[in-house]
Amino acid sequence: MATKNFKPEMGKGDQGFTDLFGGRRVAKTDRRVKLNALLDDLNALLGLLRTGVRAAAVKKELVSVQKALVAAAGIVAGTKADLAPETRALETLIDSIAKTLRPQKKFVLPGANEAEALAHYARAKARVCEILAWELKAKAPAVYLNRLSDYLFLAALRCARK
Repeated sequence: MATKNFKPEMGKGDQGFTDLFGGRRVAKTDRRVKLNALLDDLNALLGLLRTGVRAAAVKKELVSVQKALVAAAGIVAGTKADLAPETRALETLIDSIAKTLRPQKKFVLPGANEAEALAHYARAKARVCEILAWELKAKAPAVYLNRLSDYLFLAALRCARK
């Protein structure tokens, strides 16, 4: 993905408008802007979770998820990115992890440790993002976020075992 240098333009958003991909100006209250703010929040939370996880494999998984969230935000803002490969990769990972865990027989109360609680918190945020993605009819991000909440539930269970 090509990146351009980002230089904040102070004052440009002071009238309550911001730019989407391609330069289109929209109100900062636009639901696409709200969803991207929530995706940014989720991405930052996953970064925090990554600092508390010891397993290198899980850290690598979280980096992949964070990159996919950036792509999802791009789709919401108007890029033509494709999340299908990331969604399939997450499904494969979920299947693999699920085989290593015992089925849950009751609701989980977060708080076994900090990483587990953060994973559950990220899962809850992913669900909120998914709901707004469906409202926006942003199907690819919504489907990815649905899988992500499943992955984060399993990640929380893995973190609780440690």
